[in-house]
Order: sequence, then structure tokens, then C-alpha cells
Amino acid sequence: MDKTKKLVLTIEDQPAIAELLGFLLDATELEVKRSDNGAEGLEMIQKLKPDLVIMDVMMPTMDGWQVFDTVRQNEATQNIPIIMLSVARQDPERRVAFRGSHLDFYMTKPFDVVSLRRLVQEVLGLEIWIKSTPTSPTPMEAAQPTQTPSPEPSSPPIPPTTPPTSPVPDAPTSSPPTTTPAPAPEPTLPSEPTVAAVPPAAVSPTSTPSTETVVPTTPADAAASPPKPTEPPASPAPTTPPEPSASSQVKE
Repeated sequence: MDKTKKLVLTIEDQPAIAELLGFLLDATELEVKRSDNGAEGLEMIQKLKPDLVIMDVMMPTMDGWQVFDTVRQNEATQNIPIIMLSVARQDPERRVAFRGSHLDFYMTKPFDVVSLRRLVQEVLGLEIWIKSTPTSPTPMEAAQPTQTPSPEPSSPPIPPTTPPTSPVPDAPTSSPPTTTPAPAPEPTLPSEPTVAAVPPAAVSPTSTPSTETVVPTTPADAAASPPKPTEPPASPAPTTPPEPSASSQVKE
């Protein structure tokens, strides 16, 4: 046995829990021995005198409390620390008796890994899993308010070595040209027909061309002046001719 290491003896009849205890106690500062019943475990305690015993209560041949009482009655082994593992409903009187003891400890199944490792460290006075195993805060530590460290002032940003490029202005968005509808042409009124001026001498095409009646004169007057030629009738007009002038009318 290496004298530089602490010897821990586990007495557990269930192989799964025994394997778990061996895994949790794996450390360079510890040497772990195992036993699967109370009678064999008691012999190993008297022979090896381990630094710590972790023992189950319910075991065949000899239960944990029988081993515990035998160890405490022997002067050679009465100062060996013992951690008893049992369910919460068992042995309430024993649990009360363990309070305040520096050699007798009690843990309920299923036990917490962190709590078991912390208890082993406290009993053996070692710091084995401090860095690898988080520990739960004590009631006094939990009651104290936690102080949040103030953030350190941040250093001013270092200006860039290259001048920043000016942003390119966005091209104006061209809106589609608006087409103004052309004004509708104003309706043109038909021009009034032009009435051609009718000469005063125009006569109706339906009327019989009239001849100028010569007023009978005396033979002396007829010899003195030659007769006037008769004017040809005017061409008919497309429109209604005006009334004949007064000069063309002959008194009867």
C-alpha cells in the first residue's frame, strides 16, 4: 500500500453502485479498495485501517449498522471516519445521532455526486476535485448578494488608416413621361351659303321676258329721234330674282 495516498474502502453489495463509487473516487491522491458484503468489509477495516469507509446499510451476511457498531467499539478502529449510504426512509434515529459528529456521516440514496466528492475532500482534508467538479454554495454563501464586476472602460476606436470612401449617391429614379392628351378639335359649324347678288334687271326664269314699252309719240317726235334698241333679256339667276325696278315698269 502506497503511504503517500489516502486509502478509501467501499463496502457495497450492488455492483452498479460499487462501480460508480470507484469511478467517482478515481484520483491520484486516493487508493480505493472494494468489498461486497459486511463480514468481509469488517475484516478489511481491521486489517487495513483505511482513512475512510463508505458503506451501504442493507447488505447480506452482516448489515452496515452491525459493522458500524463493531468498528466504533474497537479502540484500534473507532476513529476511522465512516459515510453511511441509505435511503431517506431508513433509520431516522441514527441520522439524528450523526448530527454534529466529525466521524459519522450519512447520505441518502440516490446520492449527489458533487455532495459526495465534497464530503470526501472535507473528511480527508484534501483538495482533489476543486478544479474539475463544481461545488454547491453553502447557505451562508447563497445568502450573500453577488457583486457584478463593473465593466472596464473600453478604449476609443482606432481611426482607419485609409480615408473612407464617399458614398455614391443613388441615381434619381426616372419616372415615365406623362402624355398630355391633345385637346379635342372644336366642331366647325357649316358656313352659311353665300347668296349671290342679283342685278336689279334680273327677271324670273319662269316669267316671260319683258320688253320695254315705247310710249307712242307724235309723228314729229318719231321723225326727230330714232327708236331705242331693245335690251336682251338677262340670264336667269339660281335664286329668286328681286322685284323689277321702278324704271322698268311702264304706266298703262
